[in-house]
Amino acid sequence: MIALCGVFSAAELVIIYLSSLTDMLDLAISSMTILFTIVLMAEYGKKPTFVVYAVVSLLCMLISARKFSPLCYIFFMGLYPVIKSFFDKPPKVLGYVLKLIYFNAAYMLLYVLVVHFAMLDDIFAIGSLMFYVTIVSANIAFLLCDYVITVMSQLYTRVLRKKFGFDRIFKK
Repeated sequence: MIALCGVFSAAELVIIYLSSLTDMLDLAISSMTILFTIVLMAEYGKKPTFVVYAVVSLLCMLISARKFSPLCYIFFMGLYPVIKSFFDKPPKVLGYVLKLIYFNAAYMLLYVLVVHFAMLDDIFAIGSLMFYVTIVSANIAFLLCDYVITVMSQLYTRVLRKKFGFDRIFKK
């Protein structure tokens, strides 16, 4: 388990570092880290997965030149798959409300960090039409991402584990 966590931490760190080197596709590239999180969650549970998240979060902030990809990992891609099961326990409507509250709080915190601390021009000022269009688009993308994480988790646990023999490799 420790070796796998180390390998997955290194792989996630490389992916985040590579995504911070590009001006475009940084979110798309860094979202590949979700695959490692899904495998760790299915095989070993929340504790080792959260440790990998904490280690990668710290190291990616230290080594990445651009901080947007690491911040997206810290607020969304690294943390959300770990805490997603918490949001899936309540009834479906309440679960979606909690997911959207989490996402919007994290989105606003990320927005404040990027705009105010990075001293960037606020092209989508709070209260402007473009700000609201961006928020609505981001919420739709988040709900789509939540669905994809659910489908990928089910695909891994129901099909891929047995097909590739992962259930024998990752004995608990």
